[in-house]
Amino acid sequence: MKILVMTTGGTIGSSYDGYSVNVNADRSTPVIEMYKREYSDADFDVISPLNILSESVEAKDLEALWTALSQVDFAAYEGVVLTCGSDTLAYLASFVGLLFAHCPIALVCANKILTAPDSNGYENFVAAVKILGTGFSKAFVPYRNSDGVMYVHSATEIRQADYVDDFWSLYHPCAVFDGEMKPMREYVIHTVPDGVFTAENPLRLQNQVMMIAPYPMIDYDAVCLDSCKAVLHLTYHSGTLNSDQAKRLIQKAGEIPVFLAPLKKGAKLYQTTADMLALGMKPLYDISPECAYLKLLLAVNQDQMSIDRFMEDET
Repeated sequence: MKILVMTTGGTIGSSYDGYSVNVNADRSTPVIEMYKREYSDADFDVISPLNILSESVEAKDLEALWTALSQVDFAAYEGVVLTCGSDTLAYLASFVGLLFAHCPIALVCANKILTAPDSNGYENFVAAVKILGTGFSKAFVPYRNSDGVMYVHSATEIRQADYVDDFWSLYHPCAVFDGEMKPMREYVIHTVPDGVFTAENPLRLQNQVMMIAPYPMIDYDAVCLDSCKAVLHLTYHSGTLNSDQAKRLIQKAGEIPVFLAPLKKGAKLYQTTADMLALGMKPLYDISPECAYLKLLLAVNQDQMSIDRFMEDET
């Protein structure tokens, strides 16, 4: 089989110089050499549209990633392995999944540099190649957690890792991989409207979305919305927020739409949440904060339809 490896940096593409971890300046791909020493079932082409630590990702980097993926001839490959950093994996995966939902793309990262004895980077890479070899044709993330299990996540449902390097999905991973795929739940992927971003109308991003996380005694008077086209307000785990204080945000936003996520479809609302929906906050159901943010960022950077219509669409 033939695999396209698209490197973007991150820990999996980094080394330690005795002082700090940083990306390999030569954009080398030792993980491929590790794979070839153990397996002979794949040929690899390699391109490198980015070479950054993922915490440094900016709008121009997402544009470069979209351009590179848009130019891939998927018919020539079993799929694409996109190596990236773990810090913003949930955002990068959501971005790729939203725009290339039904393409065989695996996003692969590492908890530690590849030379570390407890790094999971090589195992994640192997799982990605083997899964693509089965004909799996959606955007996904294979990742071995600290329990030793290789979980397979929908690209648009994976959440940020916690402080022990583990990743989880919005509800549950879609599968476990131990040489074969063992489904755990229905594979869910969020999408954007077809044909919005094309070669004739390429993706151009400006940072015009404010994302606000709730915390006790949050000061909405300190929030500046001057350059915003939309706001994403996150909730506590029960889908709640301090509605008495958040009313000030609605007043300040005026005509700027304010979206609320994550909310679980069918769950009983707390009064605080119901109050905000009654005041005009727009609910986003069953979508992770990271995916909601990326979809909203894409929504405000197109002019083919309203932001509301774009956010509602699941093609």
